[in-house]
Amino acid sequence: CCSMSMTLSDWTDVTRSVKIDYDMEAYPLQIKTDSVAGSNEQVYVSLYTAAGSYIGNIELKFSNPPQYYISYCTASTPFPETLPAEQDKVWTITKTATALKVECNGVEVLNYLFSGSNCVTKWSQDV
Repeated sequence: CCSMSMTLSDWTDVTRSVKIDYDMEAYPLQIKTDSVAGSNEQVYVSLYTAAGSYIGNIELKFSNPPQYYISYCTASTPFPETLPAEQDKVWTITKTATALKVECNGVEVLNYLFSGSNCVTKWSQDV
């Protein structure tokens, strides 16, 4: 299903349930998938602070239509932009203290500004 990269040329197979020390606010996280819409496959990314405190999950759901979920912030929601048609996709996830941006094959498909007290409290933390 998935691989992740710190740079576009350096892909690593995903090992499930393993924490990776990675500063997502300094460097966008890239994930490569070959899942198709309607397969109901899912990608989960759990974020933690440097001290190990849980922040929340980002989920990409390959339902029809494809959806995203940001714990403490959203329900499962269709992407506001149409995803590129290619089956092989490179997802670039960028987190700041105020927003989460998702690109798919270089096309911005989500720019979510954190809102609501619980969402802001959790997601404004440094990863």
